[in-house]
Amino acid sequence: MPLYEVWHSYPLSEAQRADLAQRITTIHTTVFTVPAVFVHVRFANYAATDHYMGGKKRTGTINLVLGNVRAGTSRTRDLYESLCRQIEVAWTAAVGPATQGGAHAHLAGVFVLGTVTASYKEGFMHPEAGQDVEWVRDNLPKFQALADDGNELCRDMIAELKTREDFKFVFENRNA
Repeated sequence: MPLYEVWHSYPLSEAQRADLAQRITTIHTTVFTVPAVFVHVRFANYAATDHYMGGKKRTGTINLVLGNVRAGTSRTRDLYESLCRQIEVAWTAAVGPATQGGAHAHLAGVFVLGTVTASYKEGFMHPEAGQDVEWVRDNLPKFQALADDGNELCRDMIAELKTREDFKFVFENRNA
């Protein structure tokens, strides 16, 4: 569903990329109550990409995060702004403050775009924003069948959701 693209001119190590990807995933799943397996984080080395700001070439000095997410009536501007701030904090935690890596380690911006109109993954159309918990509950037998058949993403998702308070009732209602 969501796709976060990290465009970085600053050279990120594998450990920094893994840390930042995990932090962005955790932020997204916490803010929007979705399973972690839905969150995609892609890194693109942006060091040689021509980039202009204010009409001036800034190639090799720009680090940006673009988040393509679903828009919905339950998702307010304050929520999106909080997401931006949390991603900035995650960048600094994973990469270090710009004072350690120099000005080129600075995160120039976070852009959250509510552009995911529809998405299809692992044989399922995803729900409208804000309907994820109900969607998981309704599809849980299908997810379980796929997990039992060896689908690693479904196994990971079910294992994760069993540990999350925000999805707890999905499993409690199945046992009733």
